[in-house]
Amino acid sequence: MLLGMRDEAKAREARVTPERLIASAESRLRQWNVTDEQIAELERTRQPTEASTLRSPFRGVVQEVAARQGVNVKVGDRLIDIADLSVVWIWAEFYESELSMLQTGQRVTVTSSAFPNDRFEGRVALINPFVDQAKRTAKVRIDIPNPDFKLRPGIYTDVELGMDMGEGLTVPASAVMPTGSREIAFVDKGGGKLEPRIIKLGEQIGDHYEVKSGLAEGERVVTSANFLIDAESKVQGALKDFTAASTEQRH
Repeated sequence: MLLGMRDEAKAREARVTPERLIASAESRLRQWNVTDEQIAELERTRQPTEASTLRSPFRGVVQEVAARQGVNVKVGDRLIDIADLSVVWIWAEFYESELSMLQTGQRVTVTSSAFPNDRFEGRVALINPFVDQAKRTAKVRIDIPNPDFKLRPGIYTDVELGMDMGEGLTVPASAVMPTGSREIAFVDKGGGKLEPRIIKLGEQIGDHYEVKSGLAEGERVVTSANFLIDAESKVQGALKDFTAASTEQRH
């Protein structure tokens, strides 16, 4: 008999109270991301609604709606894909010779032809430790705040990396003619004459090369854009004279 009385007491304690029902309902609503303001409105009106607005926990753009009307869903089901574009990633490619100038946290400037008058500031977030064997480049992830949603996935951008490299002499990459074991640049001597020079190059900086030796400041070099069709004979003649002079020096 005593055992039966104890069981009855436990049953009374486990009996669901209105407060527990309300707390359980609020917990379930919060699991659906129903805001405190919406819950307070239900408590004030005491009127249930056939439909409720579920608000996204962050601002973004809807990419895909997997949920359909009438479909049963459970915890963990994917309902809507939303892309948060308030911060975007840009994967830039840098040549292996430029990797020594990069470090995480470094500030960079990004421009895009889609917005020619805008400049976007970002930071280097990740440097891929692997180099593409064909292109000799490594990918670098740059994080950029995008509060106005101007930068969109898929657009092309240019990354400007500003560093103080000191003073030095550079030439356009198109002015360098590789010949296997050495590099040659053509100096414009005036009067239609070109002088080949063996030059020693340093780091490649964008579309320019650092010149260690072989050229002096102020000398005019010929770039690929300056090679006109009627100038081919001048180039061949300059190379012929240069080869002959090199042969005489060896003898």
